[in-house]
Amino acid sequence: MPEMKSPAALSRDDVEEAIRGLGAADWRRLQKVASIYARAHEIEADDLLQLAFERALNGTRKCPPHVDVVRFLAEAMRSIASGETEKHQRLPKLVPIANHGDAEQIVDPPDPAPDPESAASTAQQVAKLRNELLGLFSGDDVAQLLVEGMLEGMKGEELRELFEIDKTAYESKRRAIRRRIEKKYPKGFIQ
Repeated sequence: MPEMKSPAALSRDDVEEAIRGLGAADWRRLQKVASIYARAHEIEADDLLQLAFERALNGTRKCPPHVDVVRFLAEAMRSIASGETEKHQRLPKLVPIANHGDAEQIVDPPDPAPDPESAASTAQQVAKLRNELLGLFSGDDVAQLLVEGMLEGMKGEELRELFEIDKTAYESKRRAIRRRIEKKYPKGFIQ
């Protein structure tokens, strides 16, 4: 008898059923995640949560069958918020300058934003470092989630509440994270 393979992603109906089946604690957790990422990336929390639902239901974002839907939606919100920030950073900054002289004295200041090549290079370096850091903790979901939260600017109490771990477990995991990072990068990230 041939072996049955599991699907690469949950169907729209499965995702919809999972969302409809979320409990009160799951909703609170999603709203908390939305407010944290929204604050860090200047987007409304409700909009962020709705975008995650929309993309999960229309198939833009695919939920692997082995991933909890709450975690999948939280990751989707992180990704969406980060994408919104990048989109806004690429917009040109307009600065009004008063002209109190004649036309020959008009000043066209240089754009303070980095050129596209520098911005792309920096983004690639940041993405590479982020992946390396997360790779240090492959197989340890709690550590990976904590590192991701820290990279997003979240602090201790926010992280503990979000991932529902007590203070002792949080401090212990944080020390383990710090030791592993210091072992991998004894001279720091930038050399």
